[in-house]
Amino acid sequence: MQTENKIFMSLSNDLLFKETFTNIDNRKYLIYFLSCFTDFSYEYLSQVKMVVKYESILNKTKYFDKAYRGDVVIEFANYKINLECYSSFNEASFKKSATYVMRIFSTQTSREKNSYNIYESVIQLNFIDNVVKSFPNELEFTYKLLNAKTYEDTVLSDAFVIKCFRLDKARELQYNLDNKKLLWLKFIGAKSAEERKEIAKGDELLMELDNWIEKYVNDKETQEIFGKWAEKIAEDKGIEKGIAKGIEKGRIEGKQEEKLITAKKMLELNISPENIEFATGLSLEEIEELKN
Repeated sequence: MQTENKIFMSLSNDLLFKETFTNIDNRKYLIYFLSCFTDFSYEYLSQVKMVVKYESILNKTKYFDKAYRGDVVIEFANYKINLECYSSFNEASFKKSATYVMRIFSTQTSREKNSYNIYESVIQLNFIDNVVKSFPNELEFTYKLLNAKTYEDTVLSDAFVIKCFRLDKARELQYNLDNKKLLWLKFIGAKSAEERKEIAKGDELLMELDNWIEKYVNDKETQEIFGKWAEKIAEDKGIEKGIAKGIEKGRIEGKQEEKLITAKKMLELNISPENIEFATGLSLEEIEELKN
């Protein structure tokens, strides 16, 4: 059932992004998507046994669970691919992103006869928006484990890879149907239903996916679930913000207490109020009250 007034939700929304690509009915779109952002062909990915692991965060009871159990991990052959989408990307986002891929990487090693064997390569694909200036001003950039001096020591370069694709940069570029990578990036980062339809026009699979997304986000049950999840995020972030404010208030009050103790000792040494004011930052009124 659809609502009377259609709503638009960008595919760059992390929750919609994950729910879309992990839906079992959308496997062909996922394969098409991966073939554009990896070195694997659509034909190859269509033939391999692909396992998609994702514990839907819509079923979580706490927002904080998301960071640990809302990952998308796609397994096939000797590869694990982790998908992430960020509406804004900064140094903290990258650290969190790296933590995900490191955890996946470390859990698939095994120790045999005093040596460690790595059976699968881990590739993380990050689709990022509103990127801070400290990151490359390029459509895509890659991080690998390399020798810092020569960059030629590639012992683990193919086993541990983080690729980032900038949605904000893609919006600045012209595209055509032949440039599938850019086409996808503009499709994901589209700001309106009309824009997304225009981008998808001429690409059969993208047009199908656009129709699926529109129906999905306008389904009454979907809207209720997304609405409840949004409430959870707001509630838990409110609690988180309240805790942070409480810590900051305690820190400020603690500093004030330290100043008062210092001022009291200085008064006992008959140091002038003016010098105490200069040394502690307390006002003359506060020092006078303490003196009395």
